[in-house]
Amino acid sequence: MNNKTDFDKGWIIGFIEAEGSFTVSVIKHKRETKSGLKYYRYCNPAFFLVNKDRALLDKIRDFLKMGKINRHGDYFHLDIRRKSETLRLTKLLDGKIKSELRAQQFEKWKKRVLEWKERVRGEGVIIL
Repeated sequence: MNNKTDFDKGWIIGFIEAEGSFTVSVIKHKRETKSGLKYYRYCNPAFFLVNKDRALLDKIRDFLKMGKINRHGDYFHLDIRRKSETLRLTKLLDGKIKSELRAQQFEKWKKRVLEWKERVRGEGVIIL
């Protein structure tokens, strides 16, 4: 690594590996239709970083140019949920996770992200 940007990128990837959470968000939605109220549920991949230091998460978000920061009690969450952003994060991290366990978690999450990319709008929605 020969410049600050390479260093920052490596540091952020390491921080994500150590502190990040590759997960799936379950989203519930209700909609009024002609035949009555319908309830929907769908699952989308998401990524979270949680920390008490808002400034640190701001720097990571600004470097990645993705995500939204929310406050939950004493902690702040950097949430990456948008399809386009999860795809960009997948490209950034692919092949760079060093821990075997975290690499396995990432690969499962990446598979869900790529399946989500291929889904047609409305596909994968469960009507309750």
